[in-house]
Parts: sequence; structure tokens; C-alpha cells
Amino acid sequence: MTASPDRKELKAEWKNEVEVKRIAMQEIAKHKTKDDNWIIIHGKVYDVTDYGKDHPGGPDILLEVAGTDATSAYEDVGHSEDAAEIMHRYLVGVIEGASLDGGEARKTSSQQLTHVIVRRHEIEQSAPQTKRILNLRIELAAFAVGTAGLTYFINSCHLLPSLTVSGFHATGSQAAHAGFTQGFFTASAALGIVGLAGLRYLSSASETRSFSSYAAHLQSASPAGATFQPAGVLNPSVYRKFTLQRKDELSDGIYRFFFDLPTKYSVLGLPIGQHVAIRAMIDDHTVVRSYTPVSNNRDLGRLELLIRVYPKGLMGNYLKNLKIGESADIRGPKGAMKYRRSMCKEIGMIGGGTGITPLYQLIRAICEDPKDNTKISVIYGNRSESDIMLRGKLDHYARVTPHKFKIYYTLDQPGPEWTDGKGHVTKDLIKAKMPQVSPDAKILLCGPPGMVNAMKNNLVELGFEAPGGVSKMSDQIFCF
Repeated sequence: MTASPDRKELKAEWKNEVEVKRIAMQEIAKHKTKDDNWIIIHGKVYDVTDYGKDHPGGPDILLEVAGTDATSAYEDVGHSEDAAEIMHRYLVGVIEGASLDGGEARKTSSQQLTHVIVRRHEIEQSAPQTKRILNLRIELAAFAVGTAGLTYFINSCHLLPSLTVSGFHATGSQAAHAGFTQGFFTASAALGIVGLAGLRYLSSASETRSFSSYAAHLQSASPAGATFQPAGVLNPSVYRKFTLQRKDELSDGIYRFFFDLPTKYSVLGLPIGQHVAIRAMIDDHTVVRSYTPVSNNRDLGRLELLIRVYPKGLMGNYLKNLKIGESADIRGPKGAMKYRRSMCKEIGMIGGGTGITPLYQLIRAICEDPKDNTKISVIYGNRSESDIMLRGKLDHYARVTPHKFKIYYTLDQPGPEWTDGKGHVTKDLIKAKMPQVSPDAKILLCGPPGMVNAMKNNLVELGFEAPGGVSKMSDQIFCF
């Protein structure tokens, strides 16, 4: 086996647009183990050995395509520009015979798309002013046309001689002249009022209305089961800066971060079950991590994150050291999950550690929606009792909505007074606490990759349909 090319050297060559090392397919096929994993994407060869532990889907997904062309799998997932930024540092060369034009063309296309989206946003922002100018022009035109029309009508009906001017009755040519003057101004006023009222009605009828503009008794025209999604401040294609307003350390290593939205009435615009990406420059590298907010669209003016900060966690420590008043680059929404009311009759959830945050998004939405009768069963595993995140909120929902929400905690290191589960989540525990296999049941998983893989195997043995390498909404077992 030949030695791997020096990554730093190749990166420098690539950046300076010098020809990079060409690698034969036979050579790439040799790098197909957990400790030596190369993949091909769009003709470029990446050494993703070190990235396995940070990959959102875990190292096993990367191992499935080790030593092969992973372009199709990469495209099926729908990776964002974040992935391209992260991958750049793992580049080791290009496959023999590959053209680099495709990659550059894709990049250009992506930039153009981003430009179009930003331009559309600018147009939408300027639309109210443009509309006011257009309305004023139409009002003036209506006023002028109406005046001429009504004056002609009065004159043709010989009404002018009978009009009075300045308190006396005029006859003959005086009456005609005075009547014309009075008729002109009367017509102007009348038609101006009518034109203005009509235009205001048409303008309001054609205007796009926000959800808060409807009376409380009016029902949504959306299909049954749909969940209303207001437009918000997030942008899925462009990073925006959000200012850190507050941060609290809730327990050892668990922090809560509050970011301000543009105004205290701003809506986040995050579909239930989706997440955001945070980008930072750390040690001259672009680092991107995804987090699911514990706040939702009801929490106006703020974005709230609950994050465990590990000693060597790059993004966690970046946020921990962020000062009040400083900003972070955030974009979204992202993710394959987009919950809608009554998506299925029963949902089982198995979470571990910080994996509770995306599950909490659904728990909160279902428990706070009196029209949603979905039943939720949760198994939440942690190392110790102090590691349980959002316990107060979870216990609250279990108390106020016991007919549709139940939670069972399990700990690896329980205290002497602990009464819930002890040890790892087993197949027997899943069978006892999770919904039975049914077309109307879905299981959601989120936690450390090892735990998620073990749970998938247990669930498949219990009769649930095995998910693919990339989670889809239609999967019976969905992995965040």
C-alpha cells in the first residue's frame, strides 16, 4: 500500500489551483476500513477517517461507502454547503481521468442560487414601499378619471343651472358657469372618495395576510393534519448573525444559550423537528455543527439552545466563550423531519444525553396542542441523574397530559434512591415501553451513534422495518 499524500500539501496545491495528485481507482479501493477510509465525491478523493466521529450519521454510514464512489449517496442525502466547507480539509486528490469542471460548475450554480434567494428577499423587503407608491398612482388616476366622468354626466343631464353658488340662485350664463364650478368640485370630491374606498378594498383583498390578522374564530383552510408554519427570520441558504443575549450553566457542562431575534416580536420560523446550523472559524478552520433549539415559533424574539459542552468539543467551547453581545452565524431550518399534527397514532422515542433536544421539539408541540391526540412513549437514558436535560419540562408534560405522554428514565450510574430504570436500554425494555409494531406507529431515535445503532437492531428484531442509511419521513424507524 502506498503512503497517503500529505493533506496539508494537497490543500495548498488545491487552493493555488495547481494540479493535484491523481489517484487510481485501484488505490482508492484499498482504503476501506474504519481506520483508513477514503471516498470519492464528484471525482475528488477524501480521507474521511478522522471525520467519522464527527459525522452526523455516525462513522458506520461512511464505512458503508469506504473505498468507493459515494457521489450518489452524498446527493441522496441532500448535503448543504456546510458539508462542502467541512470536506475541503479532508481532500487528498482527484481520481484519475476526473474533470474538475463539474465541481466548479456546481459551486457556481450554488452561488447563483444563493444570489437569487438573497435578491428575492431584497425584493420582498422592498415590496411594501413599492406597493404604496403604486397605490398612490392608481388613486390619483381614479380621481382624475372619476372627476371627468361625473362632470360629463352632470352636464349631459342639464343639472348645472339648478345648482347654487355662494348662497344665491344663479340663472342663465351665470348659473351655467357657477353650476359647472360647483359640479366640478362636487364630482371631484365624490369620485375621489369612491375611488379611494374601492382601491383600499381591492388592496386589502389581494394582500397576503399574516396568521395574526385573522379573527380568532376563523378556521385554517389548510388540510386536516397540516401544521401551520409562519415565515420566520431563519434562512436555509444564508447564514445570519444572531446576538447572544444570555447564557446559563445549568449543571456541570450543560449550558443554555439565548440568542436575540431581530425584534421582540420576531418569529424563528423553525418547522417542528428541524434544526439549525452554527458556523464558526476555529483554529483557522471552518467548523459547522447542527443543534435543535428547545424554543419554537411560539417563543417570540428569541432562539434558545441547550448544549452539553465537552472538554474537547470545538463548537461547544466556542459558544461557551462567546461574550454577551457578540454574535454567531446561524442558518436553517435543516433536517428531514417536519412533523405535522396526527402524523401517526403512536410515536415511540428513545433518546440518550443531548439527543433529547430534537425529541423535545415534538413532545412540546404535541402536548401543547389540544387538537393533537398522538400518544408518545419515551425512554430517556443518561449516565447519572444530574445529566438529565429538560427534566422539569418533561415531568410537567407527563403530569398535565398523562393521556398522551409517558416518559421512562434509565441511568447507567443511578443513586441509591433512584426508582426508574437502571443500565442500558434493552430489547425487553423497548418491548415493554414502546408502541407495538403497527402501520400507525413510528419510532424516533437520537443519541450517541453506538446507542442508535443498538436500538435500530433491537427494533428490527422486534418487527419494525429497518431504515436505510439516510433517514426519511416515511421510515418506521427515524434517526435524527
